[in-house]
Amino acid sequence: LTGSIPSEFGDSLKLQGLYLGNNQLTGSIPRSLGQLGGLVKLNLTRNKFSGPVPTSLGNLKGLSHLDLSSNFFDGGWPRSLGNLSYSTYLDLHDNKFTREIPQNLGNLAQLEHLDVLRNMLCGKIPEKICKSRLEGLVSQSGICQNLSKISLAGNKDYNLYLSSSRSKGPLRINISMFQQPLLKLTLVDILEDGGFGTVYKATLPDGKTVAVKKFSQAKTQGHRQFTAEMETLGKVKHQNLVLLLGYCSFDEEKLLVYEYMVNGSLDLWLRNATGSHEVLDRAKRYKIACSSARGLAFLHQDFGLARLISACETHVSTDIAGTLGYIPPEYGQSRMSTTRGDVYSFGVILLELVTAKEPTGPEFQEKEGANLVGWVFQKMKKQQADDVLDPTVLNAGSKPMMLKMLRIAADCVADNPATRPTMLHVLKLLHEIVD
Repeated sequence: LTGSIPSEFGDSLKLQGLYLGNNQLTGSIPRSLGQLGGLVKLNLTRNKFSGPVPTSLGNLKGLSHLDLSSNFFDGGWPRSLGNLSYSTYLDLHDNKFTREIPQNLGNLAQLEHLDVLRNMLCGKIPEKICKSRLEGLVSQSGICQNLSKISLAGNKDYNLYLSSSRSKGPLRINISMFQQPLLKLTLVDILEDGGFGTVYKATLPDGKTVAVKKFSQAKTQGHRQFTAEMETLGKVKHQNLVLLLGYCSFDEEKLLVYEYMVNGSLDLWLRNATGSHEVLDRAKRYKIACSSARGLAFLHQDFGLARLISACETHVSTDIAGTLGYIPPEYGQSRMSTTRGDVYSFGVILLELVTAKEPTGPEFQEKEGANLVGWVFQKMKKQQADDVLDPTVLNAGSKPMMLKMLRIAADCVADNPATRPTMLHVLKLLHEIVD
């Protein structure tokens, strides 16, 4: 469609939804649209509208969904939008709005989604916003988004809010502490350093401890792709998955903020280099295997990550990264993430649980196979599977369970992805060990 919106649209008093997005419409919004008292949804995204937003839109008391994104609207923030008391969704990104967001926006107690990316806004966010369903506190300039979807990137000197999920309550994070060079960050411990980046232990101003993943520069992507992926991850809630509390992006830095796991990593407990941890017995290792498989099966089946990956949408990155030893061999050619690739990585972890050995390392230089997977296959081929089991937990009672876990792991790390089981089947096989 081309041209402008006829002012006569304002005479359609029974109209409940007006969807004119993804066209070539121009001009301004007719003031007469403010007469549509029954309007619930107004979508004008991706057109060429310009000029200020008419104050008459504030008369649409029943409007719950307003999308004016990707146009050329300008002028000050439309103050009348603060009158939309039933609004749950406001999207005004990619326009030319100026000045600051008015205080009355904080009156929108039902608001769940606010996006004003890439405008020319400045000033402070109204204090009352943090009491709405958006949740959370944000400070200093930059981009910061939470699982309740507040997005104000690409503006000027904004204070932004980052929050946890509603069930956990707001998580207050001072984003300015992440804006300094790495050496100046108040991140006291490196927890992990892998192919995707470095994970730090960080203490927030309120004393809360979190894990912050800082992506390596080589693996960062554009803001839109990053946001899409994080919004997908933000929907994931499962007892066997670490909770993503929030994420932020400023300049070229991209950070994820996770719950901090106080008991440490599996690597720490399996290798126990300091001798400060008790040995993981077979029951604990089996529980770890089942819990991990359950979380991954949820991602693949219930959450639908398999469909997301297969569709190759921007929600899931196809840029392969990871830690050496866990990356499936086929990724070297296809450069495409797959659920069967996840199964391979899980299989390596399962091998670690039964052998207590790292996936790669100097110890394999003098052994057949060159790495953990290759070494295990060589031993199994020679009917010497017992030799790979961790001697610290190996006894007459644990041996049958450990060997069954080893066989499941071997299926998971098969060279041919098509022969690997699904995670749902892996979970079933693990349960059958004790059934």
